[in-house]
Parts: sequence; structure tokens; C-alpha cells
Amino acid sequence: MLNKAHPFNWIATIILIIAVCIWLYMSFGYIYEEHLTEATLEEKSHDDNGYYVTIDGEEIVVEDESLWMVLEEDEDYEVTYEWYGQKQPYMVDINQAHDDDSVGGGH
Repeated sequence: MLNKAHPFNWIATIILIIAVCIWLYMSFGYIYEEHLTEATLEEKSHDDNGYYVTIDGEEIVVEDESLWMVLEEDEDYEVTYEWYGQKQPYMVDINQAHDDDSVGGGH
């Protein structure tokens, strides 16, 4: 008896490999971006690792200490932040809501 691989096995294997590659790309290689308008800054915090703000329940890293210092709790901002993979979201741009002048700019 010949031991031939069934064509379905090859097709299923190829589909599985493609699905795993897409999942890996979307989980670790794709940069996600979120833009919020009129988002209220709920809390500011910092530790030895950096500066953070909590907006809509999401803790976001603020890479610039001077920007973090001018932000005020319970104020509305227009915020853009990004993340990829399992990394913590970081702020890309922030502006006071309904204001064209940047509070501290992005990076």
C-alpha cells in the first residue's frame, strides 16, 4: 500500500500556516492607533519607569516629562496614542479639545 499524503492535508496545513502568519503580524508587527476627541484626563501618575496619564480607563505613557507636567486632570483633550503587540500605549499627540494650538505637541 502506498503512503500518499492526501491533498486536503496539504491545503489545511497551508491555510493554518497563513493564519498563524497573519495573527503574528497583527499581534506583534502592526501598529494600532486610537484618536479620541473630548477625552477627559482622569489621572496623572509617575514612577521610576516613566510618566502616565489615564484617559477613558486606558493608561497611556507620556514620553515627555514637560508635556506631562502641563496636562491637568479633569480637563478635556484631543488625544492620539499608539501601541503594538503587548506594549503599553504611548501618546503621539495631544491638544486641548476645541483648540487648534497644541498643548505640548507630539513627538
